[in-house]
Amino acid sequence: MLALEEARQRILEAVDPTAQTEVLPTAEAAGRYLAEAMRARVPSPGFDNAAMDGFAVRRADLGPEGGELPVAGTVAAGEGAGDLPSGACFRIWTGAPLPTGADAVVIQEEVAEEGDRARFREVPPPGGNIRCAGEDVAAGDVLAEAGRRVSPELISALITAGVGQVAVRVRPRALVLATGSELVEPGQEPGLGGVYSSNRPAVAALLREAGARVDDGGDVADRPEALRAALERAGEYDLAVTTGGVSAGDLDLVRPMLDELGRIDLWKVALKPGKPFAFGRLGRAHFFGLPGNPVSALVTARQLLLPAEARWQGGSWAPARIPATAAANFQRGRSGRTELVPARLRWREGTLCVWPLERQGSGMIVALSQAEGFIVVPADSHGFAAGDPVAVELAGPGASPL
Repeated sequence: MLALEEARQRILEAVDPTAQTEVLPTAEAAGRYLAEAMRARVPSPGFDNAAMDGFAVRRADLGPEGGELPVAGTVAAGEGAGDLPSGACFRIWTGAPLPTGADAVVIQEEVAEEGDRARFREVPPPGGNIRCAGEDVAAGDVLAEAGRRVSPELISALITAGVGQVAVRVRPRALVLATGSELVEPGQEPGLGGVYSSNRPAVAALLREAGARVDDGGDVADRPEALRAALERAGEYDLAVTTGGVSAGDLDLVRPMLDELGRIDLWKVALKPGKPFAFGRLGRAHFFGLPGNPVSALVTARQLLLPAEARWQGGSWAPARIPATAAANFQRGRSGRTELVPARLRWREGTLCVWPLERQGSGMIVALSQAEGFIVVPADSHGFAAGDPVAVELAGPGASPL
């Protein structure tokens, strides 16, 4: 068995980023990976402007304790400001261009208006409440390097800097199928020994969330001819993903079939849940054989499949780990495997505290659906006690500690 980190690294080294790119409007590029560095076309801000509603002044026109100035005009966002007359001020609104000659803006709460005159309580600091041209970014500055995943925040930054379209890597085509003669679709009667097929849609959802184009490969019975036909089709994709059939039982047909149609580069990972796992090549596709137990399938997909999917698009991703404090005991025998323990997360007096879920098991998918994160138990650890520092991985973008 390979350690989790070694298995992930070997998979990433085997996946070459696609050379195929496409150009998209910046506003439509969320979740995609940049194919080249993006530079600002214009500075931001493009001109000196007011950071607050208030009054634009020339500091030299005020006395040591402020003073009173006539209001010579107003400037709103989108209007030309003109020159600030000597010995006067302008009423100005947030985002409006700064009048020529003004060197500070005094917020309206600090000014007393009396008709067409404004009384100032003190002299503002130089440049007070002014956003200077180019202070955020200058024209030509790099906004994001190649391989960066486009976030909503980056979309705003790119458009602000005049970047209306971006070159991104194309999305991988993935086929997800599930193996097992016991699998039935929702709405059907499972009968004796039947199990609803949940792994396939769950793994497909993970991949779609990561940006892949996913086709449903359906459920494949434990018959060699059926599996062979399904895998031959899967080999035409960029990513081929199966769930189930990768252990060592008589009906675990995926590995021997992959030996026939492709190759296995990695088998078994020191991960709990999730030891049964296969990675290799199948036709033109990178092949990922996930375990059949639903918790194992999803945990393994997050740890090994999603980083590879990001790598294929020229980016990088791995589950982020953050420090926390255990709020309960968790003990185990030394298993030699990294264990990811589903947990609840709560903030308590400024400390992130985590509780292992009471119900643990590779088949307890309902319990997993209630987890907000995973406590990482290193391979050589017997567990932890309440009060111990631990590392935690968040369960996903929708999970956050309360």
